[in-house]
Amino acid sequence: MIVVKGGTIWTGTGKTIENGMIIIENGKISYVGPEKKIDAKADVIDASGKFITPGFVDAHSHIGLIPEGLDWEYSDVNDYTGPVTPQMKAIDALDPYDKAFKDAITGGVTTVYTGPGSANVIGGVGLVMKTTGEIIKKEAALKMALGPKRNRDRKSKEPYPTTRMGTVALLRNTFLSVKKWMKKDLEVDKEKEIQYEVISKVLKGDLMAKIHLSTSPDEIVAVLNLIKEFGIKASIDHVFGGDLLADEIAKSGVPVVYGPPMISKLYSAFRYVHDGIPVTLAKKGVLVAIMTDHPVIPQKHLRFLASVVVRNGLDYDEALKMITVNPAKILGIYDRVGSLEVGKDADIVIASDHPLKVYSKIEKVLIGGKVVL
Repeated sequence: MIVVKGGTIWTGTGKTIENGMIIIENGKISYVGPEKKIDAKADVIDASGKFITPGFVDAHSHIGLIPEGLDWEYSDVNDYTGPVTPQMKAIDALDPYDKAFKDAITGGVTTVYTGPGSANVIGGVGLVMKTTGEIIKKEAALKMALGPKRNRDRKSKEPYPTTRMGTVALLRNTFLSVKKWMKKDLEVDKEKEIQYEVISKVLKGDLMAKIHLSTSPDEIVAVLNLIKEFGIKASIDHVFGGDLLADEIAKSGVPVVYGPPMISKLYSAFRYVHDGIPVTLAKKGVLVAIMTDHPVIPQKHLRFLASVVVRNGLDYDEALKMITVNPAKILGIYDRVGSLEVGKDADIVIASDHPLKVYSKIEKVLIGGKVVL
């Protein structure tokens, strides 16, 4: 038994407990509430005067696929054998020794989604893991990406679409072909069959799609139409310019993984970037999470990106949900992480003050009830 006592416990459920207590048994939370008598043999962590929250969750990262210090020359996020490569799996390329995992823990990040990038229309299957290495979901989402694709001069068997409309058309045609194959109205070779098997999981609702939006608001309209047309479960990621279509996104019920906030407007495609967009979407009722897109922004700085959202008009509690409760719900792992509740994994951050205040320091981190920082 491990006990965290004292301090302010932000549970993520709408309840904040002053001078509270968390009891951990076998890596799970068995009690959250006011202080009470405990077993004298319990290991006690005194958090008096501290601020206690769930571990932070990043719903869009490439950690472990672009190992820290090696940059893009060792990138495993994109495979250029063709524009449609759903058979690729992040689990087959994950580097568990990437030092970014340890850095992430210093920033309170305990759970991440990591997976393929955006060079392909359908890039492959990403996973969800703890930053200590435990895999929560080997197959968490199938990455898809709108936007124009550069012509690939490597050994691609099929041409890449070069326009936004071409990318949408290829995605739609692929879905239609897979639906025909599922009904046994279409025969394909063994290679295509392996690809179609993965995509069919999305069309059947067994696997979510994570859909990258890269350039302008017209892509938001296109992707919402695709999601509705095929009835798939998906998140839309990046969503620059989302403030211009906030009502449409809210009406669709599709969650957003925004960002990363603080990204530079490096080229014309980023002209719609604005740190206030997640605030606008949240106030419209959209379920919003914040991403680092590591290594675009270092994984450990996830909490500071949420601080930027506070600066743009959201209160601390709602912004904190964007890196705890909301990403856990979007990724379908809220039964395990994202809040401090009985039965959930004991992933806990203890900070000197509210973690979204920039002067606050992360002092202790527990993952699965073990002190890892």
